[in-house]
Amino acid sequence: MSLSPSPSRRFHVVSLQVPFPPDYGGVIDIYYKLKALKKMGYETWLHTFQYDRSRAEQLNEVAARVSYYPRHRSVIRQFSHIPYIVSSRHCSKLLDDLLSDNAPILFEGLHCCAFLSDKRLKDRIKLVRMHNIEHEYYKELSRKTSGWKKLYYELEAVKLAKYEKILLHADAILAISESDRCYFSSRYPQIPVSLLPAFHAYAEVAPAGPKENYILYHGNLSVEENIEAAEYLLRQVVPLTQGTSWIFAGKNPPETLVRLVERTPGAQLIANPSEGQMNHLIEKAAANLLVTFQPTGLKLKLLNALFHGGHCIVNSKMLFGTGLDKACLIADTPQAMARAVETALNEPFDQAKRTERIQLLKAYDNEKNIHVLSDLLEEKLR
Repeated sequence: MSLSPSPSRRFHVVSLQVPFPPDYGGVIDIYYKLKALKKMGYETWLHTFQYDRSRAEQLNEVAARVSYYPRHRSVIRQFSHIPYIVSSRHCSKLLDDLLSDNAPILFEGLHCCAFLSDKRLKDRIKLVRMHNIEHEYYKELSRKTSGWKKLYYELEAVKLAKYEKILLHADAILAISESDRCYFSSRYPQIPVSLLPAFHAYAEVAPAGPKENYILYHGNLSVEENIEAAEYLLRQVVPLTQGTSWIFAGKNPPETLVRLVERTPGAQLIANPSEGQMNHLIEKAAANLLVTFQPTGLKLKLLNALFHGGHCIVNSKMLFGTGLDKACLIADTPQAMARAVETALNEPFDQAKRTERIQLLKAYDNEKNIHVLSDLLEEKLR
């Protein structure tokens, strides 16, 4: 049951995008953090930038007040020395709203930090949630593209590396993974850095039960990182597992990926599955196979697979800084992945494995982790 909020428990949260529906990494973390804050008795004022998504009445259920702001995506803003992901979210109305009281502020990512160093917020408690080491993330994005897009990512990475020093104006940094915590602690030793694992939708690990004879790769298939992973599996791994059924599922796959699946024996594509359909696919797969080539932040789809599914096969970069190595079968080459697939198909995910996973996932308990944030706030308010 939620506690009755008191004036001292008011809290601003600045979100980079409308966090509903909570259907991809960053907004999943934001939405379920808001939900946990409400349960803790916080009266949250959510400030969110609206683009590519509609306003969501459902946010009124997790926040006491919701304000929407435009994202200014003019090409001109790309010529600023400030990173585009920040300059496009510079909105004077947001600053006015933040100045309307003295409540603490949580900025979700560098994206939202345009006013972090503003002198008018000098005496406010300001926390920054870091979902990634952003300049490293953009550097990796540049590696996968060419032409103007590659140039944009390269320039943005340089700008982000310089802009990151704005974190010196924060009262605390909240890192999403242990590896990120180590990075920010060494980079900004004068600023307290806490590990705050990702918030998510799952209360318990799904029961162990019979699985179906397929391997699943899932993710937002319009994102370049996930397209690269899917293409890698289709070209390098699927051909080594003849006779095995593979399903690739996710949002808005590009035509190139659609054609590649069609040409690959044993592979099937499910485009834009509903949430219920996706959860069913994850739960019933003999194994969820997830790879990434960007060891940054924490991949929320990994938690989805571990809470909902059976065997989980991943490469080392997927686990970087998560502490979840023992919960997965780790494979870093196509041959090792093929062997892990064979293991998953022949060894049932039983109750003993589920019990072990429950212990490993205690670090990702929303109810426990919201205390990291609330204790930090109480300490700063003293």
